[in-house]
Amino acid sequence: MKSYKEKKEDIGSSDMAALVLMGPKFEEGLRTQILNFGEDGCYSAYIVDDPEVEIPNHYKKIAKFCKWLKIYDDDGLCKDYRAEKINVYRAGEYGCIIQLLPE
Repeated sequence: MKSYKEKKEDIGSSDMAALVLMGPKFEEGLRTQILNFGEDGCYSAYIVDDPEVEIPNHYKKIAKFCKWLKIYDDDGLCKDYRAEKINVYRAGEYGCIIQLLPE
């Protein structure tokens, strides 16, 4: 089975230890959500686009979006993801997985 660690991307940096997630949520419309980190710095996430990849139990789903997700840091737009379903998982104050799923 494939590992969730196969693809890792930088998703932004912040002097406020936070990034902003923005996208449509199922039956809620457009929403923003703060993604806090343990300290200021540069952040990365594992990108999972294979539905067969298992997300480990120590990661907890903190957000789900549909169609698209934009991530903003202190300087503006950093990432723009597109998928039918997008789940964001966290482990502790740094671990992050962005899961991009088809319908």
